[in-house]
Amino acid sequence: MYVLGVAAEPPRRARVQLPSWIWGGNPKGLLVGCEMVSRPDRQGRFIVQTEESYRNQRPDLVRLRTIAKPLDPAPRWDEIRRLSERVTINLPERMATDLERRLVKAEERGALVDLLNHHLLLLHTLPLNDLPTQSEYLVDNLNAITFNDDPSTGPFRNTWVHLVETSPALHHRLKLASVWVRMGQDHRLGGGDPTHLQRLNTQQDGIFSSSAGLYDGVHTFDAYLSPLLAAGAPGIWAVNVLRSFGSLIFSLGTFVSGTEGEASELLQLVWTPGAKEATEFRALSASAADAALQWWIEHLNLLFGVLSDLSTFADRDGDYRPAKHLEALLTFEQIFRRTTSMLVAHRDTNARRTLLFTILDSIEGVRGTNLITMFTLSHATKVLERLERVIPDQAAEILLPTARRAVSALAAMQQGFFIRRQLGTATVDLQLGTGNTRRLSVEAATAMYLKILRDATHGHGSDKESSRAQTAALLAHHDGEVPHDVGLLGCLYLLDVLASPERLPRILFRGGR
Repeated sequence: MYVLGVAAEPPRRARVQLPSWIWGGNPKGLLVGCEMVSRPDRQGRFIVQTEESYRNQRPDLVRLRTIAKPLDPAPRWDEIRRLSERVTINLPERMATDLERRLVKAEERGALVDLLNHHLLLLHTLPLNDLPTQSEYLVDNLNAITFNDDPSTGPFRNTWVHLVETSPALHHRLKLASVWVRMGQDHRLGGGDPTHLQRLNTQQDGIFSSSAGLYDGVHTFDAYLSPLLAAGAPGIWAVNVLRSFGSLIFSLGTFVSGTEGEASELLQLVWTPGAKEATEFRALSASAADAALQWWIEHLNLLFGVLSDLSTFADRDGDYRPAKHLEALLTFEQIFRRTTSMLVAHRDTNARRTLLFTILDSIEGVRGTNLITMFTLSHATKVLERLERVIPDQAAEILLPTARRAVSALAAMQQGFFIRRQLGTATVDLQLGTGNTRRLSVEAATAMYLKILRDATHGHGSDKESSRAQTAALLAHHDGEVPHDVGLLGCLYLLDVLASPERLPRILFRGGR
């Protein structure tokens, strides 16, 4: 028996009010499309539960298929041909010109970036029936690249092709938040006024577009795949092709430098301080790409099992609260998108550091850990050690190098407290006024110093009288050298969130608040 009431744990079901006009006048059909089990209550509302929760199964919302793998005697290229595009995309008239321009550049320079630039645009625009042949052609091209000193071998002999798909039910579930918040701001719509509905349906604007552009990354899933593709930054290990049916991911089987030594475009002539040291890339095992994708997609599947479950966003009485749901969706997309931006900011330390602060500000609310704790070396080390245990070794070859670099950079940052070193003290001794000394461990001082830098995104100097002396003392004690890779802490904690999706329901439920 299900009882709606106050609970610290989220309920397994939520109560929703479905207007009679929704889903073409078939509210029950909407719930079926969302893969939800439902029953009406006495007030004409619906008590709903996801099918996976009802059957006590794992969700099936994000899926991974292997299309081709190294030395595969029977690649499954025809599986691509059997897919269906979800929407029709009208290509711009200049597309043929762009393709020709990219082809000429690829043939003239012979650089990998130009080869991929041409192939990926071609794969993005081709009719579905032509996609398998062209995908196989790209793999053959990569396999044909050889080393100058040994033409019998080449760098891309471990190429994989994967397909990432999302369930239509996932898209329907996530859209509910925008639908309900719109109805909350339009009582005529929520009440089913027929003349109002007719007028809205004749307009070109989307009726249910509330904040849709802030979480549109779920449609092509690029927002949630990009941090994985950039996981080895500044190295690249895979590229993807976005289609309306999903994403085709071509893994290279090795890390390849994603940067040029010199400016490759005019905008890069505007200098910004970036990485000061070269990044070393270890060789990848033959199955590293497959293992990393398997882990990432499975954990995204579990994550979206939480984010698409209306009961996670119920109140104390079990009623679905769409604003709470929408805020969570926007927060997670923001975390993923900004993590990607942070990773690719290899040439801009200031941008990477600023993005780190906003990433951790967002993660603070979905992880239940404050910033000072996340900036503390012992905590970051424990998180990394846990990830080392739970992520399979082959997947870790791609997923964990940036996290390891982040922890190493945080440790190196402790060396910036030069006054402690010169005075020979074990602690950082902050002079806060006459006869007032505060002694901090080096890791505590480092965490507090990073918190000061985070607060300084609004301008240096504390607004709190009680904090001014401490802020000034910390700024005096540290030399201000912040390693470029400290920004990668955002990756460490995003991985930690993904690794433990079972913690999220209670955090996001917030006791029904």
